[in-house]
Amino acid sequence: MLVVDVDDDLSRAGIATPLLGEGEVLRAAERFALYDPEDSDLNALFAAVKIARELRGRGYDAVPGVVAGHEAGGTEAALRAREQLEELLRRSGFDGVVFVSDGSEDETLLPVIESMLPVYGVERVIVKQHRGVEETYVLLARYIKKALTEPRFARLFLGIPGVILVVISALALLGMLRQALLTGLLLLGVAMVIRGFELEDRLVSLFSETPVSMIAYGTAGLSVALAVGLLVSQVYGGVGSPARLAAALRGFTGLVGFAAGIALFGHAVSKLITGTLRPGRELVYVAVVAASLVLMEKIAEAASLMKSLSIGSFIEALVEVNFALYVVASILGLAVAWRLGRYLDAVLHEEEGAGEGPGAGGRGGDEGGGASGRSVSRGAGRSGAPGTAPRG
Repeated sequence: MLVVDVDDDLSRAGIATPLLGEGEVLRAAERFALYDPEDSDLNALFAAVKIARELRGRGYDAVPGVVAGHEAGGTEAALRAREQLEELLRRSGFDGVVFVSDGSEDETLLPVIESMLPVYGVERVIVKQHRGVEETYVLLARYIKKALTEPRFARLFLGIPGVILVVISALALLGMLRQALLTGLLLLGVAMVIRGFELEDRLVSLFSETPVSMIAYGTAGLSVALAVGLLVSQVYGGVGSPARLAAALRGFTGLVGFAAGIALFGHAVSKLITGTLRPGRELVYVAVVAASLVLMEKIAEAASLMKSLSIGSFIEALVEVNFALYVVASILGLAVAWRLGRYLDAVLHEEEGAGEGPGAGGRGGDEGGGASGRSVSRGAGRSGAPGTAPRG
């Protein structure tokens, strides 16, 4: 019976995880109840013990266990929960889990658990409450306090609205209230996209690889923001004629191309510094950027050939510049670049493996099966444990 405390509330009560066995879980539940009796994780702990007792009464070998994530959530929480579940697997030979959840947030780690061993079921613990007006206000106040005090919620409920309010206020003081509202909506949309697709961890890793990547991505981001701002301002001010629209699109394409070039260069240099450069993948990135810029340039060319600012005239201009042909050629070019990139990476990987093979073997012999031997014996121990699926 596995309970996952995804935001690691238990650590604030001084409870170290992982926990295994009814005694450990009950002692932790009692200590956590004295620390925060209103937290829903407390109900999940007692529910795990109750379900384990019921299953043991039916003849099953059921044991409650607890693992915790991280208060930051996201990838860091998933990695920490996986490490603790691996420790529980080393301590016990159970062959599957029943996931005991107190909310949908904990269930985000289900894929991590399912990648390690079978999940036989999910038990959701729903707290019964009297939903009177007073209780609703109290519950609302508690959630507001949680949003203000816990870092991962404060970033969402305070940080993003704070940035939007500062930008809107600054533009309003400059007499650009309408632009301020549009900019605020743009920032809100970007924040929703980043949060919705869980891009925070990826963006942090990109900017923290090396100082080169931070400077390159920062410059690229500013260039893209400048390109979007100039294009919006020109369109908002009225392009007037197809020639002016084409000039605006060409200026936008030039700045975006500069930003993409800086980002690709910084990414390649950063990977080269850290020793993780994959030329095949970089080739695919270059091909994607080149194809995108060519298509954007053809759109600008079509805009310059428009007879009037209308959709029909724009479609006729796209046909005149053979835009569909360029789209097909771009798709074929990307397919060729992708295959060539995979082949190049595979060849380089084989050469590196051939070059490191003798050295690795010599080290293994000199050290008497040091790191290599430890890895094999650890894997064998796990696969040999009763009821545990063998791991590669």
